[in-house]
Amino acid sequence: MKEIGEQFKEKREEIGITIEEVSNDLSRDVIVIQNLENGNHKVFRDILDLKDMVRIYAKYLGLDDEKLLEELDDFIFEKTSKISAIDVENKLKEEQEKKKDDKKIHTPYTLELKNQKDFTVVVIIIIIVFLLALFYILLKILFS
Repeated sequence: MKEIGEQFKEKREEIGITIEEVSNDLSRDVIVIQNLENGNHKVFRDILDLKDMVRIYAKYLGLDDEKLLEELDDFIFEKTSKISAIDVENKLKEEQEKKKDDKKIHTPYTLELKNQKDFTVVVIIIIIVFLLALFYILLKILFS
C-alpha cells in the first residue's frame, strides 16, 4: 500500500500541485489524501471506499488506475491470505448455524424443548399427583 501512496505523492509533486488543491478538486478531506499518500489504508471505511479513492485519485493524476487497482488487490490478497483455512472454516460453520436458527419457525406448536429432562420430571410429577388424588378419592368412597 505504501508503494501506491508513494506513486501518488511523486506524481502530485511532479505536476506541482498541493494536497489542498487535490482536496478541493476531488472534494475530499486533506487528511484522506494524506493518508492515501502515506499508505495508511486503515482510515478508510472499507475496501470499496479505498478502491474508489485509489481510482479517483489515479485518474485525477493521470496514472493508470487499472494498474494501481491491481496492485491494491495484490496488497489486499497478501493481507487476507494469511487467514488460516481453519479460521475460515470455523467462521463458515458459525454463519451456517446462524442461518439455520434464523430459518426455524418459533411458535408454540414448533418450539423445541431446550431441556428434555425437565419436561420428563414435570410429567412424572403430574402423573404421581394424579394417581395420589385418584387413590385418595377411592379410599374416601370405600370408607364412606
